[in-house]
Amino acid sequence: MKNRVLTITLYGTMFCKSFIVYGEQGSYTATKDTLVKDMELISKADKDYNSESSTQLYLTAKRIIVDSLPGEQVKAEKLLIESIRQNPKNINAYVALAKLIQSQVAQGNKYPQELHKSITLINQAYEIDPERPKTRFASADILFYTGQVKSAEDLYLDTMTRFPNHRDTYIEKTRIYSEKNPQESIRNAEAALKLGASTDDISQYLSSALIRSTKKEVLANKLKSYAQKYPDRWLWHKTALAYANNRNYKEATNAFEKAITLGNDVESRLQLAVMQYSIESKNKKAIENLNKLITILGEKEYISTTAYSLVYAHLSLAYFKDKKNEEAALAATYAAKSSGESKQFYTSLVAEYKKINALYILDNSLNYLIKEEPSFELPYTVFAEINRNNKKYGTAIEMYDKAISLEPKRDDLFAERAITYYKSSSYENALEDFEAALKLRPHTAIYLYNKACMLALLGKKADALKTLKLAFIEDKKLIELARVDSDFASIKSDNLYSSQFASLILEDFDEKWSVTESEPQ
Repeated sequence: MKNRVLTITLYGTMFCKSFIVYGEQGSYTATKDTLVKDMELISKADKDYNSESSTQLYLTAKRIIVDSLPGEQVKAEKLLIESIRQNPKNINAYVALAKLIQSQVAQGNKYPQELHKSITLINQAYEIDPERPKTRFASADILFYTGQVKSAEDLYLDTMTRFPNHRDTYIEKTRIYSEKNPQESIRNAEAALKLGASTDDISQYLSSALIRSTKKEVLANKLKSYAQKYPDRWLWHKTALAYANNRNYKEATNAFEKAITLGNDVESRLQLAVMQYSIESKNKKAIENLNKLITILGEKEYISTTAYSLVYAHLSLAYFKDKKNEEAALAATYAAKSSGESKQFYTSLVAEYKKINALYILDNSLNYLIKEEPSFELPYTVFAEINRNNKKYGTAIEMYDKAISLEPKRDDLFAERAITYYKSSSYENALEDFEAALKLRPHTAIYLYNKACMLALLGKKADALKTLKLAFIEDKKLIELARVDSDFASIKSDNLYSSQFASLILEDFDEKWSVTESEPQ
């Protein structure tokens, strides 16, 4: 019989779409009336507005949006609203807030109804300055999203034709060409920067264009040259990643440190720490950076708690590599406590410790989850595996029972309990569980194969061969496993069935092939 192994890799970055969280705002149900009232609050801003303060608020918000820290978008939204209140003519703030809302709706963190707020903001910006390319491009986006594709295209082309050398046009071209025409994107980025564009407006698109247009072996140096020419925290970050991919860890470290100095004190510090403990064995430096990162996260007003979970997960592994098991266990518990509803990063941490046969580090964190979140099945499955590895099959089965009661549609849980029954020589129960797994996921080759093993061990040789044939149809690689599998010993030694088993192994079967229909008496 073959065990089914599931592996999850611990992410080295916290910026995946499913991870970004928008605080409690996602529970807000927007209506037309409330959206109008929000816009009225902005329109009734102080007449004696502070243009300089408004600009600084906008720039701070823009930086937060670019950095994409989970949960901090709430702060960016508040800053942009205040920026507009202080200067109702700050078009940049209107457009940035509108695009932030669009992004949050696209990520599922705001209700689609809130797009009306985005449309209202763009319309207000357009009314303030209908000749500003930025407002025209934003209006074209709204037309496109609302199904008015032809009108959107006309407005785009008209704007680019009328304002070919405007900074806004160069920035927009940097964005739209970054994937399909990276060289054109790079040319427009350079033109925008010469006209005073902020690197926050283009660095992500510029780095994407450089990556797409440059050979891997020279990419790091190319990114570095641009980062030196246009100092930016994200250009240096991409440079560091490129050097790390080339295994030039010294240059990668220098680039990460440049990015941190320029303000990328979360993502770059995290990636640097991961590289230090997982590749360079610089465990103490990694631990120092990860502890520093926890302090930095504590200074963020709206940061999602799941960000802590990711950092504590890496800190646990760094401590373990530094042979500090108590600290590793404590960090793992903190990772569990801050893991949120999805438990994404704690689940990945479990997988990492499983790979290195060190699940014992997680005892305290697992017990915490069982006590505080008894409806979460993972602790039961991990304890089940630990007990099974220690040949405490009865306890392991009890743990799988609890996990299955919480997740009755998980085929893999039935398969894992079946393996436990098999190891305890309870073949009837194992057969029932493999059949249950197949009901949930029919035609799964390994389930069919293991079911055949149980049938053979129970002396049901004809049924075993029929099921084994079905397994081979699904995955012929299992033939080599069956060739040496002792679970089929009774069939191999039985003159009535051994030739039929040999035909299966030699792949000498077709749809007309059938085994003996009745078992020998």
